[in-house]
Amino acid sequence: MSSYREVAELILKLKGELFLSPRERWFLKRLEESAYPWHLVEEGIKRFYAKLPPERRKKTPAFFALGEIERLRKKAIKNSAGKEDNWRERFKSLLEKLGEYIEVPKVEPKDKMSAEEILADLESKLYKHLWDNLPEEEKKALLKKYAQFKQDKTALSFMIKGELRKKFGLGVFSLFVEER
Repeated sequence: MSSYREVAELILKLKGELFLSPRERWFLKRLEESAYPWHLVEEGIKRFYAKLPPERRKKTPAFFALGEIERLRKKAIKNSAGKEDNWRERFKSLLEKLGEYIEVPKVEPKDKMSAEEILADLESKLYKHLWDNLPEEEKKALLKKYAQFKQDKTALSFMIKGELRKKFGLGVFSLFVEER
């Protein structure tokens, strides 16, 4: 099982660098806070950098690997969807938590995968709601803090969601992630 330190060392090795950039440290911290499995993060980073020509690796930030990491995460979720556990209770519990912030429709998913899709959709609505209701000064401060990520909208959104998660003390709204 990988850890933050092992993934950081992997990035340094793949890029041929001595230190992670502040953006890369932030990115790894957000992945950790979002309960991404480290083995998937490691594999996603390996695959991402394997696709790059060696001369471009040094200049390409690790957070560009987010797309590859997300693909692996979705594949892992799909593969584990058939395993039966008490997902309905956890689903209802997560809906209750979401209901503290946004209006949650009454839904009865037919299986674990559709429940996960519902949670992902509601989580997106939650973060949009939180962002829309954030004071303008705080929005500007967050955008300034993560200005280095502005060329990659996915990474910028990911980092801001992490800040909102921290600010509001939110967990991860997924049936496939155990709270740490």
